[in-house]
Amino acid sequence: MKEQIKLLIELQKHDARIQELEGMKKVWPQKLETLRGDVEKVEALLARERQSLDETESWRRRQEDEARVQEAELLKAKQRSSLVKNAKEMMANERELQANRKATQEREEEVVKLAGAVETAKSSIAQHEADLVALKEHVTSEEATAREKMGEIDAQIAEARKLRDVAAAAVNPQVLKRYSSIKMRRGLALAPVKNGTCQGCNMNIPPQLFNLLQRGTSIELCGSCHRIIYWEKLIEDDGQPA
Repeated sequence: MKEQIKLLIELQKHDARIQELEGMKKVWPQKLETLRGDVEKVEALLARERQSLDETESWRRRQEDEARVQEAELLKAKQRSSLVKNAKEMMANERELQANRKATQEREEEVVKLAGAVETAKSSIAQHEADLVALKEHVTSEEATAREKMGEIDAQIAEARKLRDVAAAAVNPQVLKRYSSIKMRRGLALAPVKNGTCQGCNMNIPPQLFNLLQRGTSIELCGSCHRIIYWEKLIEDDGQPA
C-alpha cells in the first residue's frame, strides 16, 4: 500500500494544481464584472447630471423671461413717474419703482447664479464623459487581456488534467474510489501524520493506528476528519515515488 499512498500523493498534487488554476481563471471574470459595474456607475452619474443640467437650464430660461418682464414693468413705472399729478401719486409711483427695482435685481442675480451653475454642471459632465471614455477603453483592453490569460490557463488546466488522468489510472480502482469520495466531501482527501498528529485536522491519532501507518501495509483513515492518512517519514525515507 505504500506505493498506492505515493500515487495518491501525486494525484492530490495534480488536483491541487487544477484547483489553483481554476481559481486563477475565476479572477478575470470577477475583475471584468467589477470594471463593467464601474462603467454603469459613471453612466448613471452622467444621466443624473445631464437631467439636472436640463432642469437647471430650463429654470434659467424661465428666470430670464421673467427678468425681461420685470424690466418692462420697471420701464413702465419710470414712464408713469413723469405723469404724476400730486404728492400722493408720486409716493405711490416711487414705491412701485422701488419694488420693481428690487424684483429686477433679485431676478438678475438669480439668472447669474443659474448661469454659473450651468457652467459648473457642464464642466463636470465633460470631465465624467472623458472618464467614461477612458474607462471603456480600459475595459476593452482588460477584456482582451482576460481572453488571452484565460486561454493560457485553459491550456494549463488541460495539461494538468492529462497528468492527473495518468496518475489516476495507476491507482487501485477501489483506493481511487475512496480517494474521490473523500475529496468530494472534504476537499483535501489525503493528509500526512507528523509527530502523531494528523496534518489535515491537527488531531492526535491513537498509538495503535500510528503503528499501522508505520508499517505502510494498509490504507487508513483519520478518526477525526476521515481523510486518508500516512506516516510522513515512511514516504520520505523510501526515496523516489514508485
